Amino acid sequence: MRKSIFTEFFCLCAAVFISAVICVGVVLMLVSEEHYKANRFNYLSDKTEMIVDAVRDSVDENGGFCTLDTEELTDIFKPLSESLGTDITLTDSDGVALVCSEASPCSHADKKIASQALERITEDGLSELSSFNGYYDQNSFIYARRINLGENTYIILHRLVSNTLTGHMISLAAAMIISAAVILSAAFAVMYTAAKRLLSPIREMTLAAKRFGEGDFSEKLHVTDENELGYLATTLNDMAGSLEQLEETRKSFISNVSHELKTPMTTIGGFVDGILDGTIPKEQHRHYMKIVSAEVNRLSRLVRSMLNISKYEAGELELSTEDFDILPIILQTLTNFEKKIEEKNIDIQIESADSFRINADPDLIGQVVYNLVENAVKFVDKGGSISFSFGADGDNRSVSIRNSGEGLKKQEISKVFERFYKTDESRGIDPGGVGLGLSIVSSIIKLHGGKITVSSEPNRYTEFTFSLSKAETERR
Repeated sequence: MRKSIFTEFFCLCAAVFISAVICVGVVLMLVSEEHYKANRFNYLSDKTEMIVDAVRDSVDENGGFCTLDTEELTDIFKPLSESLGTDITLTDSDGVALVCSEASPCSHADKKIASQALERITEDGLSELSSFNGYYDQNSFIYARRINLGENTYIILHRLVSNTLTGHMISLAAAMIISAAVILSAAFAVMYTAAKRLLSPIREMTLAAKRFGEGDFSEKLHVTDENELGYLATTLNDMAGSLEQLEETRKSFISNVSHELKTPMTTIGGFVDGILDGTIPKEQHRHYMKIVSAEVNRLSRLVRSMLNISKYEAGELELSTEDFDILPIILQTLTNFEKKIEEKNIDIQIESADSFRINADPDLIGQVVYNLVENAVKFVDKGGSISFSFGADGDNRSVSIRNSGEGLKKQEISKVFERFYKTDESRGIDPGGVGLGLSIVSSIIKLHGGKITVSSEPNRYTEFTFSLSKAETERR
């Protein structure tokens, strides 16, 4: 079964946190135990001074010999033991019990401190947690001290049962378990939230990458974190944008091909049908067959041009530029639209010029002229005019094509070169067009490093002007 990153991340964090809590708990338990032991031993040591003072006060000295008042000490030890919560035993130097705080008979009456234990007892005192070499029935906190009274030596055993340590450790463990449970619950909630927040962008990026792979670029990532995930999201969005642009380029190429092949094929079909059905007189067959031949050649050039544009958009196209005169291209293009020009009674005006030489790719520029003339013929008003003018500015040469008619609205001028854009006027005049002709013109001019602009006055005219480099022979 596939395990999610969230599960792995959460389990890892939980394991680390639980391990840390356990380690801290063990250390605290050990430190607390040692602290508790030191505290108990200090308690026994401090209270033993009271016992020593009581023993000294009960002693009768006679010629260097001391006589203990055991009855008096017994009466002192019992209430003192009860108030301190400890057991008090006084033995002679051999470890035989003389006085004990326990009820009579004393459990130590038949016992004697082992010699190994006696050797460890000094006047400075001895602290240990043990049974004192079997002297007591269980391990206890014991403070043993040797005191000298005259020529006699006595030993005081001050004991605190170790059950208090067990109880203390159990209470501490219970408190730590409850605290750890509360801390772990809060930590798990925080880790869960943090893991969700951290991995949510990854899940979003995974789904987005799947959408991008399926060709859906409608929704981009919205990860704004300024970290590695944010950078990755930005990179994915950039990648999606590039893929989307590539897809649009592919679709545009297919649309462009369809659009550009439509017009010459219609022209060829019309002339051929006219020859076959007798509409065109026999004596004009040769004339129109030349036009058909020219259109066939133009189709071939169009295919090459569209392939070149595709290469350009992919960054692989190298222009095949040369010096040539653009006037013959303009005249040949006007011949292709002869029928429509006659139908609309259009006045063609060409500025006087013997030649107008530029340096560019003739096939691509032929397509530019064709698209602009087609656009002008399509939107010129009946009985209107189409004019061609030429200009020079340093190393650049410009060609302007103006047609009278409705013109463009102000908000339309900035959009005419966008792919698939059609003005409201053009939708009625050319319902079959897809709005790619001017987009192709713009791409070709930009490919040559030139510039194309449009100007218009409503109900008067529309003018397109493109500029290219002048012929190299004229620069010398």
